[in-house]
Amino acid sequence: MKRTLKILAWIVAVVIVAFALLVGSFWFEGRQSRTAQAARMDELRTTEPSPLVEVPIDDDLPYADLQVIGTHNSYNLAPTWLQTQVISLVEPSEAPALQYDHEPLTDQLDAGIRSLELDVRWNGEDFSMSHVPLVGNRATSPDFGLALEEIALWSKRHEGHLPISIMIEVKSDYMFLDPTLKAYDAEAADALDDVIADRLGAALFTPDDLGDGAWPTVGEMRDRVLFYFGDNEAVHELALDGHPNLEGRSIFTSSKTGSPDARFVILDDPRDPAMAADLAAGVIVRTRADADLHTSDADRAAALDSGAQLISTDYPPSEPRAGDGYTVSFDADALARPVPGTE
Repeated sequence: MKRTLKILAWIVAVVIVAFALLVGSFWFEGRQSRTAQAARMDELRTTEPSPLVEVPIDDDLPYADLQVIGTHNSYNLAPTWLQTQVISLVEPSEAPALQYDHEPLTDQLDAGIRSLELDVRWNGEDFSMSHVPLVGNRATSPDFGLALEEIALWSKRHEGHLPISIMIEVKSDYMFLDPTLKAYDAEAADALDDVIADRLGAALFTPDDLGDGAWPTVGEMRDRVLFYFGDNEAVHELALDGHPNLEGRSIFTSSKTGSPDARFVILDDPRDPAMAADLAAGVIVRTRADADLHTSDADRAAALDSGAQLISTDYPPSEPRAGDGYTVSFDADALARPVPGTE
């Protein structure tokens, strides 16, 4: 009996140690990402920027008639092999969909990307970025505040750039994997507005700047950065609470046509029949050319022909898929153009 108990005790001890080592290795991956981001920012602050390479776009073109290619989960680095195995145990369909890397934000902007997507998580004090806490925490920009500084620095150094649109997806899933995370609430909503306004400064284009009028021209929007939420009703309600017209807010909401705050809408399916009405109403539509690493020429063509102003992909020309070289772009690898038929 004593021998059996001893063996069981050893087994329990080994399991505990193995679990601690596993968690520690995952924490270390996140720590490495943070260290790399901080080091990159130190370098960016002191080095000469790359010259601006921009597609020629008529300044008189309305912003709502500008079409750009953007990246999906723009901060993402693929999980390690071990992280992938753990994700597969909990969410088998999620693991293969995370197997892609994006270049740092500055590199994407240098390459002509003018639409980004950032996932944020709230810990009661500030915001971090990860697709899945702990087990999917590898990122080029895990610190959201530093990511904003990087975007603002790039914008300041590249006068005349096309407007940059950034989708903010508030994440609250898998919070049990990181006990420091907290639910996104009214305090978080105000904090998110504040950090964006603080880091972007005069470059930020807000709902107050737009008011209830039509979108400005591309010329009037050059050197500006604007943010909008992904499709999340709870986040939408928090944004409007006390700010029915988004007055004082830093971030546009995504809403359906007919709502007073309907300036952006997320329609991931480029064949969605609702898109025509949204576009006719001057709403900025974000759609996807590919999803979960599943690609097809037909889906890509549908997105490019849809009229949606923001087309998201995991594979811009600077990051072709290994094997078949699949990418998403307009003619001659351009990443911006007038919406077809509006020239």
